[in-house]
Amino acid sequence: MGQDASKEIWHGELVLLGGQTIPWLHALEQVGWICHHCHDLRAAEALLLETGPCLGVVDLSHDDFSLNAIAGLVNRHKQVRWLALVRDEQLHIESVCQFIVSFCLDYFTSPIPEAQLLKTLGHQRGMLTLERKVWPKLGQFSQQGVQGDTPVMKKLLQHVKRLAAADMPVLIQGEIGTGKEMVAEAIFQASTRAKGRFVTVNCSGVNAHWTLNGLPAECCFDAAQDGVLFLNEVTSLAPARQQELLQWLQEGRFTKENGDMVSAEPRLIVATHYPLDTLVSEGQLNKELFYRLNVLSLAVPPLRERGDDLLSLANALLLKYARQYNCGVKAFSDDARQAIMTYNWPGNVQELIGRIKRAVLLTEQKNIEADHLELPRQSDDKQSLKKIREESERSALLSVLENNRGQITAAARELGVSRATMYRLLNKHDLIPPPRDLGQNS
Repeated sequence: MGQDASKEIWHGELVLLGGQTIPWLHALEQVGWICHHCHDLRAAEALLLETGPCLGVVDLSHDDFSLNAIAGLVNRHKQVRWLALVRDEQLHIESVCQFIVSFCLDYFTSPIPEAQLLKTLGHQRGMLTLERKVWPKLGQFSQQGVQGDTPVMKKLLQHVKRLAAADMPVLIQGEIGTGKEMVAEAIFQASTRAKGRFVTVNCSGVNAHWTLNGLPAECCFDAAQDGVLFLNEVTSLAPARQQELLQWLQEGRFTKENGDMVSAEPRLIVATHYPLDTLVSEGQLNKELFYRLNVLSLAVPPLRERGDDLLSLANALLLKYARQYNCGVKAFSDDARQAIMTYNWPGNVQELIGRIKRAVLLTEQKNIEADHLELPRQSDDKQSLKKIREESERSALLSVLENNRGQITAAARELGVSRATMYRLLNKHDLIPPPRDLGQNS
């Protein structure tokens, strides 16, 4: 009896972000809900990680948080079923409408129709109950690729916690596809910067003015002010950009080629898969910049070094995509588990994601067999670096399109590339642009 009651309470958890004292919260608690009212996004982040699947209500009507900060949080917590509370006039604001369409199941305007809201919440609670029956092991996926119980992953998590507390630049190294950006986000989420934005820039696409592609007027340093600026593959920066970055690290500002002064103060996290000492000796990386960046550093272990955590991650990914694509797949067969554990995974986390996603979509059985993963034979395992990069790039494109509901402009912005580059990449990998990128000119 007690165990059943606790399960029922779990299904009745609700997290409210922002807003003031609201009468209907008390009404929900009276009928058995557990309600959490968060006025701080860092507290909300920790709570949602702990709670797992639940209902979330975002009160936008009091302008307690920036829309970008809220969007980042809800996008990281897809296990939550989100509703929005807004003022009537906010429905004329394009960014608010885009937020509701992208992340929310429904919305209500002030004054809140309490009876209708409670009915909607009750229905969504029922959906969560059904979800829990179908996916009993459904958990939290916002730190996917970072969690683990093996010594190497525990060491990584300890480093993340320590580095999060120090508001200094961080250098992340690791092979292609190991999840370096996930680690950077984990540092961001655990730091005092978590209230700001996490801005990702692909350094191979940085232009002369450090502007974000798709946002021509916004410098990436300004965009990440009070948050984190993540420079992926920082060693791809042109020498002039390296010099500007070094000047910013030394003096807190630099002057761009167009004469504009950059003096914003985001926290800098950079990543690369190249051996830095080799690049420095070959003159491809500014020596002073290397010393400035290499104060706080950590290495992300490849999948082949993660032991049993590899299978745990694979199981979590299977549950995630089976739920997302509404498939009947429930588990890996013994042969599939053996194949996962013995394969070398040259493409690391990105390759694992791609192969499991494909297997979930294509199989009509309850179990994924080894053949469904389409893993190369051991004799064919020595893939070229070019092939590994292409697979990683394709997986990254699929992932970012999925995160942005198929909207190419938003996906290009997240990758830090122009729409033209995004279309070129889609064509390169034979990916048809999703139909949801409506209202945008090609």
